[in-house]
Amino acid sequence: MSKKNIALDRLLTIQNHISNQPQQTGPIDLARERENASFNVKHMNWLFWGSKEFAEALQDAFLIIQRDPELHFSGGHPFDLTRPEEREATMKQIFRYIQLKKSLKDPLLFKALGVAMGMYSESFNMKVYVNDYLMAQSFKLFGTTEQYDAYINDIVNWKIIGCFAMTELGHSSFLRGLETTATYDRETDEFIIHSPTLTATKIWIGMAGQTATHTIAICQTIIDGKKCGTNWFIVQLRDQKTGKLMPGVTAGDVGAKYGRNGIDNGWIQFSHVRIPRTNMMMKWSKVDKGGEYIPSAFPAVSYSVLIGERLSVLSGAISTCGQVLTIACRYGCVRRQGANEEQIMDYQSHYVRLMPCVASTYVISVITRMIINKWEGIMKLAQTSQEEFISYLPDIHAISSGLKAAISWWGCEVLERVRRSMGGYAYSSYNGIGGAIGDWGVVTTGKLSGGDNFVLIQQSAKYLLGSFKQVSHGKKVTGSVEFLNDIQQIRSSTKSILSDERQLLNLDFTLDMYTWLCCKKVDVLAASLDSSTEGEETTWNENQVDLIKLGELYSYRFTLSEYIKGIKECSTNNEFKELIPILTKLGSLWAIHLINDSLYLFLEEEYFSKEQVKMIKKCYLKLCKEIRKECIPLVDSWGFSDFMLKAPLGKYDGDVYTAYLDTLKAAPNCMGIPDYWEKYVKNF
Repeated sequence: MSKKNIALDRLLTIQNHISNQPQQTGPIDLARERENASFNVKHMNWLFWGSKEFAEALQDAFLIIQRDPELHFSGGHPFDLTRPEEREATMKQIFRYIQLKKSLKDPLLFKALGVAMGMYSESFNMKVYVNDYLMAQSFKLFGTTEQYDAYINDIVNWKIIGCFAMTELGHSSFLRGLETTATYDRETDEFIIHSPTLTATKIWIGMAGQTATHTIAICQTIIDGKKCGTNWFIVQLRDQKTGKLMPGVTAGDVGAKYGRNGIDNGWIQFSHVRIPRTNMMMKWSKVDKGGEYIPSAFPAVSYSVLIGERLSVLSGAISTCGQVLTIACRYGCVRRQGANEEQIMDYQSHYVRLMPCVASTYVISVITRMIINKWEGIMKLAQTSQEEFISYLPDIHAISSGLKAAISWWGCEVLERVRRSMGGYAYSSYNGIGGAIGDWGVVTTGKLSGGDNFVLIQQSAKYLLGSFKQVSHGKKVTGSVEFLNDIQQIRSSTKSILSDERQLLNLDFTLDMYTWLCCKKVDVLAASLDSSTEGEETTWNENQVDLIKLGELYSYRFTLSEYIKGIKECSTNNEFKELIPILTKLGSLWAIHLINDSLYLFLEEEYFSKEQVKMIKKCYLKLCKEIRKECIPLVDSWGFSDFMLKAPLGKYDGDVYTAYLDTLKAAPNCMGIPDYWEKYVKNF
């Protein structure tokens, strides 16, 4: 081609870029991408949501939301709402949701509606979660049968709107340090709930700002001037008819936040509020009418309601990461850039950022069902076999603490990768990414847990070290740490036996490598802690960074181990058998991502050779490229409709630019002369 023709071709390309009517290739591109599927998209959708029945019910729920003006946001999204408007819209959605609870006769459809609304609005999700889970489960886990029966119907039907008052202005996850007091008055058979200091103010309490009528508050229990430990108490905050604060209760809203503005997080101060003695939750600890305190035989049970709260991060990750990745992958396959107008998804730097995120979403979806089913089974034991219930708590506590930290951090990474992959368009609220980042932010610092979930992940590390010590003394351990029983054999291997790239595609092989790293680090760290001459707290703090990394390794190892079990279960289902090859490939990418991300730790121990590292990196890039070919069918399988995504650049049909410009034109004050023109602009 002559220089003249090359120049002309380039001018035509530029003209196409700036033309008022550019050629729209998006629909053609996405149609072609969908032809790459090596699996049945519908069957994958059933697997992703747990069953054919629930996946279909979820699509029906999406339709209910789209058709019901009380449930969906006017204009299709909340991005132009003020904070008061979003608060009202969220409460309107909940009111309608409770109405539908009474009219929908299909329990599965109502369950799907709750899940769908939680995906559609994070503020709805959190408000319903606080009342229907934290409040209701508190009565189930901490309350007597009489207390549960007296309150539960009013709670689930929102005649009582509950909140969960744990964190304080000066304290968070360290429950023994909480300052709010519950002092027993023998003469009146009452507890006096009091905030004795400024830092005792309960804060960041969901729904305490404006709507909660009652709270479950954790307080220091004081009898005859003696502290008896922390317990949970039922306290009324507001009159159920007027909304006015009860005598002695001062509460307000925390104001502007950068996410979830539909929920009224608030602060509470108690000034000598009297409640009946029977408002103390007494399944485990008790105070009789004579003032005798009968402590729980299992103090750690105070944390048990938080286990479900921590595990809910997994479901949130599926929803949030699934939606933003759907938007980013579709946009990445529609957007063309470069001298030859390539799809930006075909650039290695692009797909290597996003494909591990897609793989991780599948891994998290499989393990979520497994771990939630396990926790629900454990909770039932609280009613039937309390000792057995308690026996399961240490392991599930460690799992939930580690997963909340690790998956919330990974969620942040996914969101940041998505944001950067979409360039300037991600900065537009109308494409959903900024809102998702704002909403997800609370997950990494929920319960003000010492900042960024560091306290939680150290609890997992402590459990792992304690289990290692048991094994060192000849005892067997079970549950998530069972692999430590083989630590003598594992530690005898000092070099990887990796010799062929095909080994990296074997999930059991990659799990063994990651298990080796976890065991090596627990061994090294235990020796470091034991050899220190400093005090226990100082020694722990001096090793804190390594302890956090150990907790992360334990948690990610658990995701891989459980995923392998999960896809083996899929092989027994006729509809899901055909999905095993792609599920295995997704699992392999996740496993190699974990190994690649921890190469520096392996190299510290000289486990890999230079040639093996090169093999790992080569396989990692190869798998990313293979998954890229099916990225659109993979995100389509999640089933998020355009209506649910609320992002024109993520449209299913690929006609993204028309949709985006239409959204801009519909925005308030998009065109016309602004109000400030007369006052300022014309005077220049």
